[in-house]
Amino acid sequence: MLELTKDMETGVPKIDEQHKELINRINMVLSLGSKSVSQEETKKSIDFLDAYIIKHFGDEESLQRQSKYPKYEWHKDQHKFFVAEFKKLKEEFAANGPSAKFTVGINNFIIGWIVKHIKTVDVELGAHCRGQAAS
Repeated sequence: MLELTKDMETGVPKIDEQHKELINRINMVLSLGSKSVSQEETKKSIDFLDAYIIKHFGDEESLQRQSKYPKYEWHKDQHKFFVAEFKKLKEEFAANGPSAKFTVGINNFIIGWIVKHIKTVDVELGAHCRGQAAS
């Protein structure tokens, strides 16, 4: 299970709250692998996570534009990469159901990418936003 740790805090309340919700939703999807749930229930959870990812990335990108974040395009490309990879995982699920390959892929990719992205890219964005607010 994924946990929001102190080194993942951006200092921007809206982003930090959304990261908490994002991690809750990721954990919900990850926990399905240890339960006997229907393919339909798993699909609903994946779609629920997918919708939240799109909302969160959109909110983050809006904040970047408002704060004139100098790495906006690069950060947006990071989000596009995640969405494309998540789409592949959804396609794997649609083709084969909750297979071992899907479970391993979602665990490795989502946990690895989200943690690294928040700890580095989003924390840097938070420092920029806090600096903008202080000036």
